Amino acid sequence: MTSAMQRWRFLEDPAPDAALRWIDTFLEAYGDELRDVDDAFSRVAALRAEACVIPALELERLRTRNVLFFLDAVGQYIDHQPELRGLPLAHDVPAIAQEFGICAADANAALRMALTGERTGPPLELLFPLLGHDRMLIRIGAVSSRLLHGRGLEPIAYGPDGQPFEVIPSSKPEDAD
Repeated sequence: MTSAMQRWRFLEDPAPDAALRWIDTFLEAYGDELRDVDDAFSRVAALRAEACVIPALELERLRTRNVLFFLDAVGQYIDHQPELRGLPLAHDVPAIAQEFGICAADANAALRMALTGERTGPPLELLFPLLGHDRMLIRIGAVSSRLLHGRGLEPIAYGPDGQPFEVIPSSKPEDAD
């Protein structure tokens, strides 16, 4: 994998220790779905890009004030972490989401979509160190900017099937006792 990444010009020679840890994390995250090393190119390129493309209807699902505030709070959380490996995301992401009345499953889906433009993929615990601080903050900022410009936070009324369109729901956050 190291030589392939050097061939693709994603990695310098000799590879620093941090890059070797990144490769180990990448293989843990995506290794089972790769037939050979060349299958990794598109995944590596997508992770190294500063932006991702979010399908239009998925972007519409994010178009709520609470999701926007949630993503901003996650950005602040990320920005204050010295290391992105080993974070207790299974606890922290739902706790942040709860502040905005978003259930854990919807919060994880919104965050994954904002970071990768995909519904499924490796656990967030692996994505965080693969993307790194800067890329995650850029991607969250891009989603926030896209949501706020143009129509703002007014979602589409109907989906392509003519049915009322559903955004990610939120409820009034529960008071902490």
